[in-house]
Amino acid sequence: MKILRRAFTLIELLVVIAIIAILAAILFPVFTQAKLAAKKTQSLSNLKQTGTAAQIYLGDSDDVFPLAFYNYDPAGGYNWNRFIPVPATQLPATEPAWKRDAANTFVFNSIQPYMKNVNMLQCPDAGTLVTTATFGPATQPAGLPYVTYTYNGLVNGYSSTAITSPSDLTVFWHGHGKRSLYGYGYASPWLACNDPNAACVYSGPSTGCSAGSGSYTTNTSRKGMNSFGGGVILAMADSSAKFRKLSGSGRVNAAQRADPRRDPYPNYGVNNIPCSRWFDSSGCYPYMFRPDFDFATPEAATYLAGTADSTPGACTP
Repeated sequence: MKILRRAFTLIELLVVIAIIAILAAILFPVFTQAKLAAKKTQSLSNLKQTGTAAQIYLGDSDDVFPLAFYNYDPAGGYNWNRFIPVPATQLPATEPAWKRDAANTFVFNSIQPYMKNVNMLQCPDAGTLVTTATFGPATQPAGLPYVTYTYNGLVNGYSSTAITSPSDLTVFWHGHGKRSLYGYGYASPWLACNDPNAACVYSGPSTGCSAGSGSYTTNTSRKGMNSFGGGVILAMADSSAKFRKLSGSGRVNAAQRADPRRDPYPNYGVNNIPCSRWFDSSGCYPYMFRPDFDFATPEAATYLAGTADSTPGACTP
């Protein structure tokens, strides 16, 4: 007896493949968005816990914020605008004592007893960048953490009780955008301290300031600031953490510039790569990071009056 076997026709197979392709096209973006949302939640948790660790540190340090800068050179002052080894243990005992002291007192190392997990300093959505630094070892060992988040250097050694608006002042933030440094931390903005005989503590623009004294990264590695759909995560002085949408690409003229109370950059090019930085009316410090700023002062005319610098190789939207 002959057994008849029925098989799919070519048309039927093509229809099934087409249906699968349509379903995949519908579901893949959903899966991608869900994955990005999970990374965003993890990054928000990382910065929240970092901010909480700093609050516990404050309780043990007479309410004085951790240090980012170390007076390492009697002739030259402090190590501002430098990449600092994280963790400090990557420096061998053969390194000079000043270099090891600078690393040990750096904020991301000094708050580790309260954090207990240096890997929380990496955003899961950021790319990686291996670089060299004056304050690092000649050769970095394997297995070091990548550090995405940065520290507001204007609160270096600053009293937390003197902050005007703790819920608005950023202490830790997504200052590297979509890049992470291998084994190095950074204060951004930094506080330019050139006098080795004076404390490196923010005193406001009324007392004068050095050129670039409140400068911060413009993401010169060109990885952009478009984490999680074009924003950054901030940990505030009251230990709260929040996601904040940045103004986005294409804001190039004065009338379109972002509000410097909420956005560190006036304008952006493609992929949210910053084209310039904000400074206050003194030309010294960005409003968004000033511990003495109330975040309510309008000053709109000042914001739009050319207090943004033009960075080298400014991007074109």
